[in-house]
Amino acid sequence: MKKSFPITRRDLIFGGVSLATTGSTLLTTLDADGAEPQKFSFVHITDTHIQPELGAAEGVKKAFDAIRALKEKPAFALIGGDIVMDVALVDRPRSDLLYDLWNKAAAELSLPLYYTVGNHDVYAIGGKTPVAADDPEFGKGMWQKRTGVKNRYDTFDFGGWRFVTLDSVGVAAGGKWWGEIDPEQIRWLDDLLRKTGKEQPVVFLTHIPVLTMFGLYTEGTTQALTEQTIVRNGKEFAELIRPYNVKAVFQGHTHVVEACDYLGTRYITGGAVCGEWWKGPRLGVHPEGFTVATVDGKTISHRYVPYGWQARLEKA
Repeated sequence: MKKSFPITRRDLIFGGVSLATTGSTLLTTLDADGAEPQKFSFVHITDTHIQPELGAAEGVKKAFDAIRALKEKPAFALIGGDIVMDVALVDRPRSDLLYDLWNKAAAELSLPLYYTVGNHDVYAIGGKTPVAADDPEFGKGMWQKRTGVKNRYDTFDFGGWRFVTLDSVGVAAGGKWWGEIDPEQIRWLDDLLRKTGKEQPVVFLTHIPVLTMFGLYTEGTTQALTEQTIVRNGKEFAELIRPYNVKAVFQGHTHVVEACDYLGTRYITGGAVCGEWWKGPRLGVHPEGFTVATVDGKTISHRYVPYGWQARLEKA
């Protein structure tokens, strides 16, 4: 049975930037000038962190059952990264187990899946697993092999809208990682947007946020975010997309439900299927859930859907 959660917070408006954060259902609509008059919906599923512990596999199944039960049937799913928990610091058998759990769950969705990589999906970068750097599965290789993703960033069109999946995770030897849309992607994206033109509406998918107010309500209003919380070249990205009809950027990583508007683009952080890593609602207020987005001609609307998971904390 689908639960109803009343909205508990008002949107905050700061000049040209608006923020909506809530641990309950969030419904908003954006206008997309020039979009073709087609109607469809899709789901944004992020931060499942699937694992054998804490009932996580059962929780993912419950979330996916809720997606299959939606009245408005989604045409596809945007998978926002951190699908497993996690392969950076564990050996190959454990990594294989985690990806097997994910693939079993994902197969039951029976939807086309479009991925972005998360930092927890990147194999053996922590330096604790004896894997050579030239191993084809090292780093993002295992994620690509197990998900079937050919290109770490890509694009596809649906219903007159263009969708772009990004790789926002930079990695280096010794376990160092950071958030970045790397120079190779920026060049590719510049070319793609020029070819797309200024009328076709565009939606992006990234794992690590490009724009967020996360730090304002977790660290303090004067504290800067680190490059492991937000991409370090978000300003460059925002300036690159500004001339184009980019209507939404779907984000993950922080596990909160948040929407920030800036210069006509909405940056939507889609909560987390796992909440606080399967230990309850994120920060005590953002329940486990996923986002449903609906395109209807010139508009795109989105709502966060909690699926009613109850944390199953294991005794020490």
